[in-house]
Amino acid sequence: MLDKIKTYSISDTQELVKGEIGISNITEHPTFEATGNYPCIKGIDIIKYGLKPEKRYLKRKIAWKYLPQYQGNKIVAQEIVAHIQNPSPHILITMFHDDANRFINDTCVEIKTLDSKLEKKFLLAYYQSNFCNWYAYNLIYNRAIRTMDFIDYYINQIPIPKSIIDNPDRQENIIVIVDQILAITKDEDYFANPAKQAKVKEYERQIDQMVYELYDLTPEEIAIVEGFNKK
Repeated sequence: MLDKIKTYSISDTQELVKGEIGISNITEHPTFEATGNYPCIKGIDIIKYGLKPEKRYLKRKIAWKYLPQYQGNKIVAQEIVAHIQNPSPHILITMFHDDANRFINDTCVEIKTLDSKLEKKFLLAYYQSNFCNWYAYNLIYNRAIRTMDFIDYYINQIPIPKSIIDNPDRQENIIVIVDQILAITKDEDYFANPAKQAKVKEYERQIDQMVYELYDLTPEEIAIVEGFNKK
């Protein structure tokens, strides 16, 4: 199985992806006061494909220094990877798509694409897939229990499928589903709506299957991945 993954992937992704930690000296400056301030997030605010309802802001007198580097859409991950014990030990890489020029502090990591053929929304889905969580937990973090950092050094050890670089259009089916997920998670009632949460889970399962196809995994190999990565 590992030989197959190696054959189907680019194992060193330094020329494709970069993880950049957020601003390190703003920890004491976020506020919940919106007037005159700028949207800001900490890692604790991030859920899969979205943000918790409570909104945080960075004080204007601090924010203005960093404005040029936080323009445009970006993918942001929690810097510390969650380790979950039940129903079996696994990890949860957690990321969201920012389209509001939010500032991020050093408990967050921005995922930057270095190759024009690689789409940010594809990475948003790919890194949160069962496959990547299984691969990272078992083969990068060595089944650690705590302090797993989602930083550049580890991000670049997660393989990227060769096929989506050779044929970038293969990302499109996943991106279509990502857009459907984002439309749901942006709804204000998402946290209080079990039906919408269930729909997102259904979409995530579809993405998982598409990622398995990128590696041509057999049902037996998929069972290995899902056995170590139960949600």
